[in-house]
Amino acid sequence: MSFKLKAPVKQALLFFLPITQLILLWVVSRLLPYDLSSIIWVVALFVFGMAHGSMDIVIIKKCGKNQTTFDTGKKIGWYLLVMLASGLGLMTFPLVTVLSFFILTAVHFGEADLTSFSDFFSKSPELPKSWAWLKGSLVIALPCYFYPREAWEPFGSITAFPGSESVDLILKTFSLALLSLFLLFAAISFLKCRKQIFSYGSLFFFLESIIAIFWFLFTPPLLAIGGYFLCMHATRHMQKLMCHFYSNKEKSRFSKQVKMHFDSLPFGIPAILFVLAWAPFMDSGSVVQKIAYASIGFYLISTLPHHILVSHMLKKDKVATQG
Repeated sequence: MSFKLKAPVKQALLFFLPITQLILLWVVSRLLPYDLSSIIWVVALFVFGMAHGSMDIVIIKKCGKNQTTFDTGKKIGWYLLVMLASGLGLMTFPLVTVLSFFILTAVHFGEADLTSFSDFFSKSPELPKSWAWLKGSLVIALPCYFYPREAWEPFGSITAFPGSESVDLILKTFSLALLSLFLLFAAISFLKCRKQIFSYGSLFFFLESIIAIFWFLFTPPLLAIGGYFLCMHATRHMQKLMCHFYSNKEKSRFSKQVKMHFDSLPFGIPAILFVLAWAPFMDSGSVVQKIAYASIGFYLISTLPHHILVSHMLKKDKVATQG
């Protein structure tokens, strides 16, 4: 006798998978006798982490009707030019570029979580983007405020701009300003649309935010951000793309994920080689730490085009659904 989970149960398991992974990572990090802070970033290079961004090549190829090879080439060229501009910004204005990356990360992570909640709680009122930005700002603000020296360490190694008391003060001030700004936006949104606060979507959104607060308060910054990136953000993004581009019901979810990793290789292989080639030039750290820092540097210069591309895909998807 075969046993098959009903569709709603499967959806629930998928929805709660990321936060379950994060909790399990917390347990494992407490049980193992060695630090996972750098290891988690190396794992992310090969599983979900780098792949979730490298899947941009699939988005570029498939998001567009009657798209020619030349059209695809133009989009790839635009993508690489934005990466190049981000890299030049990092070399010319390291502190400003890193802080800008922090803001973008807060927005990007928050909006990705919002998309996941909107998909699962489709019958609940849609949550305001400002609430998502506030949740995303926790990823950046809490480590920067409570552990400024450790939070800056990877970027100090990337830019050869070492941590100091002045950098600590800048990060603390920045984190308070970021939280305050997004809290203001969220409060304004709340006054305009109070009915969202009583939905199932908002309930789980707030509960997950509370778990995230404890995660970032009691976990070293490198592991906290790396764990959230891998377990929450990258996993949810891959789930979204699996539903969007890999809807063949005959294949298992595992086989779809394997295919997604394979399809991401045209972007993924050059990205991983770039990280491995850049790692020896990091200013400090062990071999594993240098690879972790170099991967963070790569995400820094590639997040802007990734965010723009994904936002465009979601906007087109939303218009098509409403139409």
